[in-house]
Amino acid sequence: MTQPYTGPPFRISLHVTFHIDPSKISAFFTALKPAYDAVTAEPECVFFEVYQSPDTPGKIKFVENWNASVEWLMNVQIPKEYYKEYQETTKPMWVKPIEWEIFERMPGNEWVAVKDAMLK
Repeated sequence: MTQPYTGPPFRISLHVTFHIDPSKISAFFTALKPAYDAVTAEPECVFFEVYQSPDTPGKIKFVENWNASVEWLMNVQIPKEYYKEYQETTKPMWVKPIEWEIFERMPGNEWVAVKDAMLK
């Protein structure tokens, strides 16, 4: 069992871009669902949204926000089994390698806005 993050409150945003064979998008989302459910059940995951490019078929981006440090994310969260299973299933669908970016949230709440309409 892995340890939950117990350090100071960090807010990081992980942006992951996939380039999927457009004919495999439905299979990609079918394979994603169990991993998505597992990730969003993690107490440190405070936001997870999936986007598709309207201009580039097969370009899919995940935006995950975590109450954790980059070190915790990389050493505790990312090695979890459900990621391995998901990547093994979807890797044949990739037309390019995964792209990862990590951002740190600006301190305080000056640059945060979430409207009720976002959840409708």
